[in-house]
Amino acid sequence: MSVKANYNHIGIVFLGLISINGWSQQIILDKPLKAGILTLFPEVNNENTYYYLVDKIHLATDDQGKPQFSFLKYANNLGSSAGTAASTDLEGGGIFHALVTLSVSDEDLQNARRELERLKGGAKIEGPILYKSGKFGLVSSFKDADGGLTSKIVGIGNAPILDGQKAAISIQLTKLGAELLWETFKSPTPDISFTFEMDITGFRSPKRAIIEADFDQIYEHQSFGIGIASTFVAGEISATFDDLTRKGAIKVTQIGDDAKMDELITTAYNKLTEMMFSPLNGSGTPNLSNLSSMGSGQSLLDRASTMLAKNRQEARLVNKEADGRSTRPATPIGSAATGSNGSSSAGSSGSSSETGYQPGTVARQAGIKPPTANPVPDENQERAIVPQLAVLASYEFKKVRQRGIFRIDLNKYTVDNVMMRFDENIGDLSKYIDNSNYFREVNLDNPLYTQREIVATVDVGSIQDFAQYINFVNVRITKRHENGESTTDEVRIDRDNFNKEGNNFRMMYGWKGDSDRRKWREFEYEIDWSIMGGNTISEPLKKTMSNAIGLNPPYQMRYVEFQADPDVVIEKGIRAINIKVYYQVEGKEYIKQVDLNPARGLLSARIDYLSRFNELGYQYEVTWRLKGNQVITTPRKTATETILFVDELQ
Repeated sequence: MSVKANYNHIGIVFLGLISINGWSQQIILDKPLKAGILTLFPEVNNENTYYYLVDKIHLATDDQGKPQFSFLKYANNLGSSAGTAASTDLEGGGIFHALVTLSVSDEDLQNARRELERLKGGAKIEGPILYKSGKFGLVSSFKDADGGLTSKIVGIGNAPILDGQKAAISIQLTKLGAELLWETFKSPTPDISFTFEMDITGFRSPKRAIIEADFDQIYEHQSFGIGIASTFVAGEISATFDDLTRKGAIKVTQIGDDAKMDELITTAYNKLTEMMFSPLNGSGTPNLSNLSSMGSGQSLLDRASTMLAKNRQEARLVNKEADGRSTRPATPIGSAATGSNGSSSAGSSGSSSETGYQPGTVARQAGIKPPTANPVPDENQERAIVPQLAVLASYEFKKVRQRGIFRIDLNKYTVDNVMMRFDENIGDLSKYIDNSNYFREVNLDNPLYTQREIVATVDVGSIQDFAQYINFVNVRITKRHENGESTTDEVRIDRDNFNKEGNNFRMMYGWKGDSDRRKWREFEYEIDWSIMGGNTISEPLKKTMSNAIGLNPPYQMRYVEFQADPDVVIEKGIRAINIKVYYQVEGKEYIKQVDLNPARGLLSARIDYLSRFNELGYQYEVTWRLKGNQVITTPRKTATETILFVDELQ
């Protein structure tokens, strides 16, 4: 019995390389090659063509060599209610904004090309790998109850990274996160690191293995039994799948010994996650309310930090078992849920001089190893580098629950995701701590604070996402003052200024007889979207007291994955499969298509499409070419599934 679902995601692609399907590269994920300090992945159709991983992080600088970042810490006075003790506490938080680059130098690229020629004559490097999506985290430390330092995740956001270009990171921080971050910046060696978890999409090589999963048993697990509105950190999903694998609800059957079990488990977990869960808020990045409160129990940040501690403890146990058995160098281990490769943040902190900011040293991975699920040490076990961060993405249950048995044969090139992770210390920024251009503290109830700055950020992965389907967005704020006057401000965000401004757009209003400080914080805003096809979508007028406006596009990039069983294809004499996907944007129809090629073992593919936020559905049509030039085409069908099996002739 086949099962079906939907999955939301925002793909990150590079400008000028966008294909009709939004996925122009077809790399082999499990055949990495090290050339110089770069990691290369071969192309499916030509294994002499390679793409390189862009994993060198830098805090961006301006023309004068100054770091491009800002940190606003704000507070609001809390009044006490009748019959309670006077409050001395403040509510508040912070907004950290930075421009970051992820690039590879020309020198490193040339060295990699020479090394590749030496290792594999005739091979070439075509260009950078296109990231599908990414998450960005800030990690700092605080004193625990015993007086020791414990790593704490203080912020999570999208990581819209372009090779060699500046990209914006904006993170809203809780009160605790803002306080921790502010204090650590005062040190010349701040205990604060960037952590990036970047997803790439490609193919796994054919494996003689079968994945089976009983969804009825999976949903009955106690971790998943708290309702369809529950939110999960990716590491929690992985841990639950581990338990279900031990109990037999998830089975990975290896035929022969030509496949590595850890890679098979990674693929199984990825497929099940895609079918059962949707990324929180459409992108897997929580908003401030998700971060600070999850109803009863721990906040999402606390749970992510718990996963961090758990991963570190597991790695230490692996190392303890490995000590004395091998003197081989340490290598990363990661989570099977996303195929992560952990890395160390042991790079030295940066330094600054009068000539400008010098970023810290990147703690680079020594190489790429396949992800390890529940690693069990043996006499050849390498020592594991202790992971520095739990998986950052967060998910929620899909509205449509899966039923029955899911089965997939991996004896073909299979579409899959791998999460690549890298870290860097943020460097010495202490010389800027008293510079209000970088660090600002405000009490929103202070009468002297007579102007208010509102930040607007578009919630898309990159300028490429923006350019694919958004022409521009207009944001207007209106403040109605107590004296009867109104203040308005407006910004227009388009493809030209999106990256130039670092996806950080500011509006402002002032003080005009507003004696009620709390009411002064309230304003109205309107949003107008111009999207592909010349369509304009206006959102209704909204009120808010927040100093940040998240601009969520009315449409999202989604995908559908197509699978064909190699045995069925051979049995039925199928020589080629063509799939067309039809979708609508404001009543206008668009078409994308992909071909599966049995002769090359390419029986798995994806197509990206657009759909309304929180709305599902697309139409598809399948054409089979059989022996004897026979052609069979299905009538157009409607579906919402994430995975479609297209080997059953209609």
